[in-house]
Amino acid sequence: MVAFAPMATYHLDCASGLAGDMFLGACLDLGMPLDVLTETVARLHLPGVSVEARKAHRGGMAGTRFRVLVDGRPVEGPDPEEQGGHGHGHGHHEHEHHHGHHHHPTDGHGHHHHHPTDAHGHAHGHGHPHGRNLPDILGLIGGSHLPAAVKERASRLFVRLGEAEAKAHGMPLDRVHFHEVGAVDSIVDLVGAAAAVEFLAPEKITSGPVNVGSGRVKTSHGELPVPAPATAELLRGIPIYGGPGGELTTPTGAVLLAELVTDFVELPALVLEGIGYGLGRKELAHQPNAVRLLRGKTAGAKGEVMVVECEVDDLPGEGFGFLMERLLEAGALDVYFTPVQMKKNRPGTLITLLCRRPQLEALAGQLLMESGSLGCRYHSAGRFEAERTVTEVATPFGAVRVKSAWFEGRPLAAAPEFEDCRRLALAAGVPWREVYRAALTATPPASSTLGS
Repeated sequence: MVAFAPMATYHLDCASGLAGDMFLGACLDLGMPLDVLTETVARLHLPGVSVEARKAHRGGMAGTRFRVLVDGRPVEGPDPEEQGGHGHGHGHHEHEHHHGHHHHPTDGHGHHHHHPTDAHGHAHGHGHPHGRNLPDILGLIGGSHLPAAVKERASRLFVRLGEAEAKAHGMPLDRVHFHEVGAVDSIVDLVGAAAAVEFLAPEKITSGPVNVGSGRVKTSHGELPVPAPATAELLRGIPIYGGPGGELTTPTGAVLLAELVTDFVELPALVLEGIGYGLGRKELAHQPNAVRLLRGKTAGAKGEVMVVECEVDDLPGEGFGFLMERLLEAGALDVYFTPVQMKKNRPGTLITLLCRRPQLEALAGQLLMESGSLGCRYHSAGRFEAERTVTEVATPFGAVRVKSAWFEGRPLAAAPEFEDCRRLALAAGVPWREVYRAALTATPPASSTLGS
């Protein structure tokens, strides 16, 4: 079975805004196994917390409704269809919804924002009456048994959200106490989103303009317009528009857009492969309460990469290793070093990195900061790109992921995932190559995996 198809493009249609549970519902509706999220929750060690997903309808649209449960009960309460009512959203005139924060107890003020549920029906702020601060949440993630890449991405999401709260309300980051993000449902939503992205392994995620909704939110400081302060801060530089239905884009939805989306564009040219709909809790009066997630391959075999280069002659050997590690973690497609002859016949090193155009400025800046170079040059290059899939095969030692590459329908290569082979070899006390060979033996013939 194909576990996931890396190098696909995913496009979000946020005509009804975005919230964390809607994003996860859309991923599940596209075919991501619920096990990805149940295992993530289990590794967080949150007492009594579990998740569920089921098919449902919003405004006549069929999709997947994802929910977080505590002691077997939905954190947000029952959905409208479970109550036997229509449940049309009325914006901010229902249950309590925590957007904000309060100052650390030493400041004596307590900017504690309260307003009702957003139009999706998300009652953020359950289950931790005094909130959690950022170190609490980062400690929870860091102490979990989640994969390193998921920990890193989830931590980035929470730091970005905390920075937005701090900036919107003019306080140091370490004095912000979270309510909305401190709730178990929001922790599951954001850490689950990090795990979902790791599983889906997208080449990139794009989004169209984002509907933030309309109206005002009630807080302890009075009424504030939609989008609320931290949400607005997160949406800087992102195309947004308003529409009926109350608050449609939540802080968790906004931070996912800010951190995960590389381009905000109309639907790009894709060979469409899958469509998923993630549903919000409530029915909206004017449109389906759903986000649409499209998956496909970029039309055409030729792709574009940016080539960024600089020469250095005074960076210690250890610095090169650290530089490569940082650039790859930040999203570089490849980094390599070439010996060169510089001015006055000094031996030096040419540093070359490849990246997508949206990452150019950030990666070029990081290259200069880490290398100490006074400048770098870049140019665009076309390249032919093989299609790639990942299949999971059974071996006597356990399951191993195998990467396969195709070009114009012809198989190029297959390679077992090194980390899987390493982990199983250590567990079984056998040479790494023994697990590697077993995985290759178990890999189906090229013709049987093509297009599966």
